[in-house]
Amino acid sequence: MGATLGPPRVNSVSASPGSLLISASPPFPPEPGDILQYLVSYWENSTSATEKQKLSESKTLFQIGNLKESTLYCFRVQVQLRIYSGHLLEGQPSAPECHRTALSEATRAGYIIPLFVLALVVANLVAAALLILWKNREKIKYWAQPPLEIPSHFKEFLRDPGSAGLEELCSPAEEEPQALVLGEGPGQEGEDPSPNTSRDRAATAGPPQ
Repeated sequence: MGATLGPPRVNSVSASPGSLLISASPPFPPEPGDILQYLVSYWENSTSATEKQKLSESKTLFQIGNLKESTLYCFRVQVQLRIYSGHLLEGQPSAPECHRTALSEATRAGYIIPLFVLALVVANLVAAALLILWKNREKIKYWAQPPLEIPSHFKEFLRDPGSAGLEELCSPAEEEPQALVLGEGPGQEGEDPSPNTSRDRAATAGPPQ
């Protein structure tokens, strides 16, 4: 017989902590008296080369057991048909499929407890840090204030202190008020009396006796 069997169809895969449950169907409806066998090849999908394991099943629902938990495994299924005449026909293998096994409850608890402890430690550290900040809030407020700014005219004076004194020296001084004193009597020594003054004196004195 020159007939070629196609690959079987994988309907579903259910993963558990140590096994994969596979549901498959043949590529054709078998006739009465035909015996179908499913040849399953599976291996661990890792960087290192792993040996392929084979499993022969006559049911469409079969299980691959003794697997590592939380590990990626790949498999492919091939149909073998033994007809009534005794001939054995092998079909084409299905495309490889990869599925990861599940975690057991014990392993899950082993992951959860350290995470819970770590979260508790982090929460305590955060609470301690907040308490320290609250106790030192006055110091933090003091150090967080911006630095004092020197007024601009003080900056100019500090930059060139001699210029300010020079400007004061160069500025005109206020004129002092001058006082004019008018008094009677002869003038100062060495000064000649004016003619008008002499006439005024003569008129005041009158004619001689």
